Amino acid sequence: MARYTDALAQANWYIKCLLGVVAASITVAVMALFGWRSAERDVTVHIPPDLTTGAQIKVGRKEVPASNVYLFAFYIWQQLNRWSLNGQQDYGSQIYKLQAFFTPACQQQLISDMTTRAGQGELDQRTRSVMEIPGLGYRDGRVLAHADGSWNVLIDTQIIESSRGVPVKDAYVRYPLHVVRYDVDRELNPWQLAIDCYSAQKKPERLDPDAVAVAIKGNRAVVQNSDEYANRSFAEGGVPQTQGATTGPTSPPSGTSGGQRKPAPQDLTPATLPRVPR
Repeated sequence: MARYTDALAQANWYIKCLLGVVAASITVAVMALFGWRSAERDVTVHIPPDLTTGAQIKVGRKEVPASNVYLFAFYIWQQLNRWSLNGQQDYGSQIYKLQAFFTPACQQQLISDMTTRAGQGELDQRTRSVMEIPGLGYRDGRVLAHADGSWNVLIDTQIIESSRGVPVKDAYVRYPLHVVRYDVDRELNPWQLAIDCYSAQKKPERLDPDAVAVAIKGNRAVVQNSDEYANRSFAEGGVPQTQGATTGPTSPPSGTSGGQRKPAPQDLTPATLPRVPR
């Protein structure tokens, strides 16, 4: 009789152990389900543009590598300054198409610049392309990070413009851009960054071709520009003047002949941003 009593007690002990295992399994399954439901569905991965020497990629980190900040700034700015047919329409079209990549203040500044250029006759039948100067691409010295999560980015470019098929500009120009975090609409802006136009107290400036050649030859990170070129007027690719300011006579851009630049027609219709059809 005692043998049957011991067998019954042992069976009850096995049943309790199995119930404990089942309860633990259910608890782990519920916790796993809760963790899966609360996990992030989108993971941001920042991949460096150059992988020839390898790279360390950190998944899910909020830090944006400096190389990606530079790539974003150059790519968006290059698209903004791409006028393939007629700057009178292309400039406004590019501002509208890329508006998700500019802060509202920068967008208004670009619209004002477009209107001023149109009033001065600088957009009519004008084509423009912006290219990175070979050998002067991304370097560590071109991106400066700030404590507030923004960056100053220096991009040295070559600008080529033509008017009615005639070359009117071929110059090296530096743009000191300000990039900020802009996690507003990931469907339209997966970069989660935006250009806030130019850095504080800085404006675009023309680069001395001799200084560019020295920087390329010496494998320097940043071109050491001369004051002569940095202080040139915007008509020559240098520092832009305030609206309404006048400048003295200047030499004609490369590819043109004659002396002073002809005054723009006063009845030129300003370029306007395209509107969304209803």
